[in-house]
Amino acid sequence: MVKKILIVGPASQILGVKIAQELEIEAINTEVKRFPDGENYLRINIENETLIADKEVIIIQSTGPSYSGNQNSRLMELFMMIDSVKRMGAARIIVVAPYLAYARQDKPFRPGESQFAYVIFRIINSMGIDEFYSVDIHAPEVMDECSCKAINIDPMKLLADYVTSKGAKDIVVVAPDKGAIERSKAFAKHFGENVPVDVFEKERDVKTGEIKMTGTLSLKDKDVVIADDIIATGGTMASAIKLARKSGANKIFAVATHALLLDQAKFRILKAGADEIIGTDAIDNEVSKVSLAKIIADYLK
Repeated sequence: MVKKILIVGPASQILGVKIAQELEIEAINTEVKRFPDGENYLRINIENETLIADKEVIIIQSTGPSYSGNQNSRLMELFMMIDSVKRMGAARIIVVAPYLAYARQDKPFRPGESQFAYVIFRIINSMGIDEFYSVDIHAPEVMDECSCKAINIDPMKLLADYVTSKGAKDIVVVAPDKGAIERSKAFAKHFGENVPVDVFEKERDVKTGEIKMTGTLSLKDKDVVIADDIIATGGTMASAIKLARKSGANKIFAVATHALLLDQAKFRILKAGADEIIGTDAIDNEVSKVSLAKIIADYLK
C-alpha cells in the first residue's frame, strides 16, 4: 500500500491538522513569504525530498481571502505545492480546496467579462493531479471542466445539525435571493420534511453591485435560518436579516459554508439583527464553528 502524507497549506492549518488526525497520517506544513517585488515564495517544510517520492500526497489549501493573504496568493501557493510534490516524485496527488477562489465568476453578466472559474480548472488540469475535492462550490457545473476525478462535498447536514444543537425550533429557512432557493430547499430538508422555505425579492445593480431587497414574510415567533454558500461583505445577508426581523422572527441564524466576512461584514450582519453567524472551517476565522475534517477525511479514505 502506498503511504499517504498530507501537506497542510498556509490557509488551512487547523483543518489540515484535523484531517491528518482523522486519517492517522503525517502532516507537513509549509514555509511562505513574499519577496520584495511581490512574488510569492513557498517551500514544503522538509529537509529530505525522498519523504515525498512514491507517496500519495494530499494537499489541503483553501483559497479564500483573509487577513493574512488574498485569494490570488492562496492560489499561487496551491499551484506551488502541487508543483513541488510533483517535482519530488509523488506517486499520486490529491488536492482538497475547501473554498475555491473565482468559482463565482462562472458566467458573464456584462459584455467583455471572463468566465474565469473555468480557467482555474484548466490550470489545475495542466498540473496533472489525480483527484480534486472542493466543498459547496458556488457553481458545481464548473467542476465538469476538471479532467480528473472531481468531487463537490455537501456540508449542509453538518450546518443544520449545528443550528439544531443551538436549540432552534419552529424553523423557517429563508433564501437571501431567488438564486439560492433550490439550495435553501435542500438545506431545509435536513431540519425535517415540512420545514418551509421562503424568499425575499432582491435586485442587484450589475455595475455598482448595490442591492435592493423587499418583501414581508410570515415569520412571527419563528426561528429563521438564512443560508448561503458564501458570505463576503454581508450586504445581501444583512438586508435579509433586517427584513426577517421586521417580519417578526424570533432568533435569526446567518449560516454559510464559506464565511469570508470581509469589509465590516460581521458588524453589518450582527447590527442587522442576527443572533449568530455560523460558518465552517473551510475558512479559518472566529465563526468557523462547524468542522469539515471528518466528512473530508471520509471521502479521502
